Amino acid sequence: MKNALFLKGTLLLTISFIIGFCAVHGQSIDFIRTSGNYYFGTGSGSNYQTARRNALAELSESISVQIQSDFTQVVQDTGDDVEIYAESVVNTYSSAVINRYEQRLLKEEPGHVEVLVYITREDMQEAFRQREQMIHDFVLLANTAREERRIADALRYNYWALVLARSHPDNTRLRFHFGGEYEMPLMLTLNDRISRIFSFLRAEIASVEEREHPPQKRVYLNFYYRDKPVQDLDYTYWLGDGLSGIYSASNGMGYALLDGVAATEFNTLRLRIEYEYTNKAHLEPEVDMMVQSVILPYFERAEMRIEFADKRTAPVTDPQATPLIHDSVPNYETYHNAVESVVDAIRTGNHQSVRNQFTPLGYTIFQRLIAQGNVKVLENHRDTLRMMQVGNEVMVRSVPMLFSYHNNRERFIENVVFSLDKEGKISGLSYALSDIAINDILNKPAGFGSEEDKYFMIKFMEDYKTAFALQRIDYLDAIFDENALIIVGNVVERSIEPVENVAGMYGNLSSTEIEYIRLSKSEYISRLRRIFQRNEFINIRFEDNQIRKTQRDDKVYGIQIAQHYYSSTYADKGYLFLMIDLNDTLNPKIYVRTWQPEKNPDGSIYGLEDFRF
Repeated sequence: MKNALFLKGTLLLTISFIIGFCAVHGQSIDFIRTSGNYYFGTGSGSNYQTARRNALAELSESISVQIQSDFTQVVQDTGDDVEIYAESVVNTYSSAVINRYEQRLLKEEPGHVEVLVYITREDMQEAFRQREQMIHDFVLLANTAREERRIADALRYNYWALVLARSHPDNTRLRFHFGGEYEMPLMLTLNDRISRIFSFLRAEIASVEEREHPPQKRVYLNFYYRDKPVQDLDYTYWLGDGLSGIYSASNGMGYALLDGVAATEFNTLRLRIEYEYTNKAHLEPEVDMMVQSVILPYFERAEMRIEFADKRTAPVTDPQATPLIHDSVPNYETYHNAVESVVDAIRTGNHQSVRNQFTPLGYTIFQRLIAQGNVKVLENHRDTLRMMQVGNEVMVRSVPMLFSYHNNRERFIENVVFSLDKEGKISGLSYALSDIAINDILNKPAGFGSEEDKYFMIKFMEDYKTAFALQRIDYLDAIFDENALIIVGNVVERSIEPVENVAGMYGNLSSTEIEYIRLSKSEYISRLRRIFQRNEFINIRFEDNQIRKTQRDDKVYGIQIAQHYYSSTYADKGYLFLMIDLNDTLNPKIYVRTWQPEKNPDGSIYGLEDFRF
């Protein structure tokens, strides 16, 4: 039983350090105890702290006893104990109701103190309603992710919604409109939707490279959802003596490495698709509390086996030729050969041999990319390369690479885009956006901009994302305007003092909607330097990017992005807004950057309409 020995009292100790004396309402002690409108607990002890702790213990037991019967069906699935489960659930609501508890000092004598602690049933119901809203939000996010084949996100949000639904006293009665004609039972449908994702998920071995000394198998994988490449997916695989670290597949591509006995004796590759995301649960404190407190539902269909039989192997010394679409780029062989030579240098580890293929800045970026960890080109699993002219540069899209890190078990696959100047020198490298994000930009109407304008937007977003991964302070310092408005903070419901507007440009941002931390450009860049210094890696994933253009002739755009930020020391999620100027494509500028940890109360995030020119 997970944490069964120390769950009792966890809520109570948390509350005992935070709660203070609250205003005394007019109800009598007898009314609180007999009216049926309150949960309450009475405690005594030799001092005030002990008495309050004992009162909180009784209050916690009072709430958990009242809701035990609501979880009978839930615990039947896991074989848990309903009493311990109910107490664990009450513990997870502590942060939601902490400020609603009240207390009264009943008696204070030398060596003897008595305390009453109570909460209205209405306040407790409000906490349940807030959790129900969080469940609905997760379901909506999961639906969007599934439609976009972001299967990692779809599984995570559906599973977290299921975990929270199991913590709601009305768990068997909660219903949700999933897009069909009728509302459906929430828990039952969430179980079915997770199972259906696994039923439509398919993994196959694309190719295998084998080495004899030492024994090793490099396995290149394809992942499909409804027969289309997944946009993202996280998985582990069996090594013989345990599971691998988490690998993050991208655009349908995955990888596995088997050594020693596993390479010579395994006839199957055993995969486990990640869906619990206990390693990321701290991003949602209420989910984290449930993860730590109760036995979680398990899905057998997350386990996959793929036979090695009949899979063609390819020697590591004979990589396949790369198909090329060059869109009438003059002298395309020059650009193609430059990229191929760098790919070979990464594969052999002879990085210095291709220094003459880069501009000075390009080689610096290449060195930082290589320094990110162990970098492996997915040789036999490479996308069809596409080459196009964008301004004075040629973009070669894209070479999939696997990045692993010395002190972390995370593994990321990124499609790397090469930018080359007119001399055929590589001037930059960046991590590609997802295919869905790219197509969304390219399918914008003509009023958004020309095809070249759209590729400049794609390039900007890819360079911005990559600047964090490669810790390019020089680039970030260059793209922020000296007078940029940079805001981070927490959305709040109370009114706060407004901050000073900047040069009449940002007049519509409401000071009642967000608690501001206003940073100057130099403060923000200094903060980034400190973050980069203490992190081995930084990985950023974009979701739901919405791009709009101002109603003017110049090329000023607003980008709204749901952003997941992962690093070796920290992770968070939130919503990013950037106002950028692409009039000078060689020198793009950011005028506004805002970040908020959650959406505004009306479901919006900050955008162009919140600022004036």
